[in-house]
Amino acid sequence: MERLTDIYNYLLNLPRWQRWLIILLLGVLVYAFLYYYRVEPLKKELTERNRKVKSLILTVNRLKVLEKRKKSLELEISQLRKQIEEIEMKLPTGKENVAQIIRSITTADSGMIIEKIERKPQKKEKYFIKYPYEVELIGTYPAFVLWCERLSKANRIINFGPMSLKALKEKASSNNKATLLVKLDIEAFTLRE
Repeated sequence: MERLTDIYNYLLNLPRWQRWLIILLLGVLVYAFLYYYRVEPLKKELTERNRKVKSLILTVNRLKVLEKRKKSLELEISQLRKQIEEIEMKLPTGKENVAQIIRSITTADSGMIIEKIERKPQKKEKYFIKYPYEVELIGTYPAFVLWCERLSKANRIINFGPMSLKALKEKASSNNKATLLVKLDIEAFTLRE
């Protein structure tokens, strides 16, 4: 305690300008101490929080962009689902009777007459089943082309196999056009379940 009293007395005996200088130096030291031990850590924390805020702002902006994109993608997905449903409705179920499809196309003013439709034994493949038919038709060549176009638009996967066209010597009904005998193999397909 005497030591502090000696320092106090020494300071009292100093000229006034030296006392102010010491007080000023002590103030600067206290300020520097507080700055480095209190303010500097707060500055670092503030910088870190600012960085996090900027990162969060970027994330929010990305999420806003993704939200807008999500809405457009949901709309596109719903349109694609509708298209898929429409396509699935057109896909064959395997329940369609190919002979009935051929008859309906032929009777729809196609100009062709069915002579024979014979179903052959089905053939099971790895992913699908083939249903072969042997068909004989009579008519004119343009009528046969029209018949083929209509058959291609049927709600069934149908392939033409070997085909032969033979001109008949008989005359067709009243228009005196040469007729055509068409023999062809048709294969219908369904997917295996």
